[in-house]
Amino acid sequence: MKHIFTRCFLLFVVFFSLVFQPGIGLAGDMEEAEHLVQKAVEYIKANGVEDAIKAFNNKEGEFVKGELYVFMFEVGQEKGSGIVCLAHPINPGLIGKDLYNLKDPNGTQFVVAMAKKAMDEKGGWVDYKWTHPITKKIGDKSSYALPATDDTFVGCGIYK
Repeated sequence: MKHIFTRCFLLFVVFFSLVFQPGIGLAGDMEEAEHLVQKAVEYIKANGVEDAIKAFNNKEGEFVKGELYVFMFEVGQEKGSGIVCLAHPINPGLIGKDLYNLKDPNGTQFVVAMAKKAMDEKGGWVDYKWTHPITKKIGDKSSYALPATDDTFVGCGIYK
């Protein structure tokens, strides 16, 4: 009986360590990220950009699900004219900043790549390296981006 209890306890510990380990159990998947971005685009169309910015910046709101969250950028009309962060619930220090020149550790201008993917190609995935907010380690990340208006796009990223 004691061995059965010990085995059950160990299985319980292993299960919860996997489920609640950052980047494994609570991490979103590609389908969830795409769904959240599509929901964000619909929200913008129904409520406008200003209301959407407030909703997307709410850490406790409907556009933050575990490690998934919606971010929003405004794209300048001329190439190289800027890509300004309008919403980012996890890192509000980015809001209002032009992130056109932001690069990952490999030198990839991933915000520019997301803008091109959203605005020129009508949406898709962009791969890059980024620091995980919980583990603080640089890892693989992919973000899905869709155009929301003529000069804005929304996205959501997943850690791989």
